[in-house]
Amino acid sequence: MPSTADYADMKAFLRFFSERFLDQRVASAHDRPLAVLERQEQESAVRASSGLRMAVNNCMEISSPWPLSQVMALDLEMHAKGLLSLSHVRSRVWGRYAAMLKRGRVRTGDEFAVAQAVLADPSLEQTLPAAERQSLHAMVRVYGPVRL
Repeated sequence: MPSTADYADMKAFLRFFSERFLDQRVASAHDRPLAVLERQEQESAVRASSGLRMAVNNCMEISSPWPLSQVMALDLEMHAKGLLSLSHVRSRVWGRYAAMLKRGRVRTGDEFAVAQAVLADPSLEQTLPAAERQSLHAMVRVYGPVRL
């Protein structure tokens, strides 16, 4: 079973997110995301790592259309529980976030909300590289007036 701190942090994120937003979508407790992950942990560390990555990416996709206010409220709740925030996880693992940074511009309202949430997340103030923060600020400034 994987034992790295990063794996544990992401598993804790998945536990919170799935209990809050996913478990009610799955009829059988056996098929809930955490139950599946724990079975994978028994089989293979590599398989569990891959399964966790896929489950977290599903969380990113499910949350992508959420308004900034919902993301910020969830981030605060997660911080209070000592968990990685949704915005923090988005900035670390979400391919759509990475693509937006590489492209250097925001194309949609969803991306705009993600960029704003990452900038507003207090847990990222110290860890987000200065160049990335500046780039996000610039993208938000450029997209904001276009959107209005």
